[in-house]
This record gives sequence, C-alpha cells and structure tokens, in this order.
Amino acid sequence: MTILAYAAGLALVAAVAWAIAAPLLRAPVRDVGPAPADPERYRLEKERDLAYAAIKEAEFDLQMGKLSREDYALLRRTYEERAVAALAALDRRR
Repeated sequence: MTILAYAAGLALVAAVAWAIAAPLLRAPVRDVGPAPADPERYRLEKERDLAYAAIKEAEFDLQMGKLSREDYALLRRTYEERAVAALAALDRRR
C-alpha cells in the first residue's frame, strides 16, 4: 500500500509541475532585434553604461553603509577610469 501512495504522490507532483511549466515551455521566443550596425561602438557604449551603473550602485552602497569610504573611493576610481576609457574610444571612432 505504501508503494501505491508514493506512486500517487509522485504522479500528483508531476502533474502540478507540468501544469506550472507548460505555459513557460510554450512561450514564444522573442526576437532581440537586428544586430548593431557597429558592434565595436555598441560594446564601448555598453562598457560606458555599465561603468556609470556601477558608480551609482557604489554610491548607493556607501549611503546604505555597506561600503567604507576607502572601498567606495577605490571602486569609484576604477569605474571612472573604465568610463573615461570607453568615452575616449568612442570619441576616436567619430
């Protein structure tokens, strides 16, 4: 009788898992759009944007008390250098 109970429980779990997963498995794949015309420019812009976002995140972490002033200064300097390098490379590409 216990094997029958385990089999019934397993069947119930499988049915619930299928009911939850089925809509996700049928979801259409979205087209991400055409490739950028200039992949290097796209990469540099992405690098710049990521550096800006990292600086904002570090500022937030400093305000929340998660970072010391020394760690914040180091992170900010690192990401500012990355942003400046990306901006300089973008200017050279114009």
